[in-house]
Amino acid sequence: MIKMIALDLDGTLAIDNHQVSPATREALTILHDGGVEVVIATGRRYRTTRYVIENLGFDVFAVCNGGALIKNADTETLHAETFDIAPVVEAARATGLNIFSQRDAHATGGPDFYVDSGLPFSAAIARYLEDNEGFGETTDLAANSNDEFLVAGTFAPVTELEKFIDQLHRSAPGVFNTVMVNHKYPDVSYCEVSQAHVDKWHGLGKLADHKSVAPENMCAVGDDMNDLPMIKGVAHGVAMGNGHPTLKEHAQLICGDNKKDGLLDVVRYIEDINARAEDQ
Repeated sequence: MIKMIALDLDGTLAIDNHQVSPATREALTILHDGGVEVVIATGRRYRTTRYVIENLGFDVFAVCNGGALIKNADTETLHAETFDIAPVVEAARATGLNIFSQRDAHATGGPDFYVDSGLPFSAAIARYLEDNEGFGETTDLAANSNDEFLVAGTFAPVTELEKFIDQLHRSAPGVFNTVMVNHKYPDVSYCEVSQAHVDKWHGLGKLADHKSVAPENMCAVGDDMNDLPMIKGVAHGVAMGNGHPTLKEHAQLICGDNKKDGLLDVVRYIEDINARAEDQ
């Protein structure tokens, strides 16, 4: 039986303005009430993850910051993997990019993230600060690169991000994992940097151990390349119809599009598998 379903947010569960469509919300509520653990697995920080959870209508466990932070349904921190981001700051400055670092502000207080003040801000970074007014601060991250940070990130055109990624991996081989995904800001993509061993499956696996759920009893759904580790890690990996072509190649199921209630296909898939398991 499938006992847990892990859902990415952007491009998967969440639609415009952090909403969940009524049909998807109802189906997931029924699944949740029927005993299937619904979990969020996202690259978002916890504050913006909560926006979607509140619109989902019931509290859930959340794997945030790409697997570095795990929160329980009562908003308590179960696990946080932090690191010193000094090498990331150095590589970003060397390639002319603004880096920012995210932290568990919900548990420790202070801002959700710091933006490095070592370089003039790009238009995308300036907009990111404006869009998150009150939740971010600027600082010299080279002088304050302590071990409270969960992930680092930056926005830039793909060619500039590729130079940054190359510089980072050459200066700190094997230390970091980098994932590049599309973003709503025009003409730029988003690059996220985490510790090499940290990804969504790493965080989800820790949560599964906490809940005593085996990979063969898990389903994971996503749309972009940062979802690939969890799609490959579980027995039932699902790619959204609007998902990345490479992700679809590794999925056991391809469901409908995010904005067309594609998750209903997944709910029906789980209900069918569990019904057949109960009949055996």
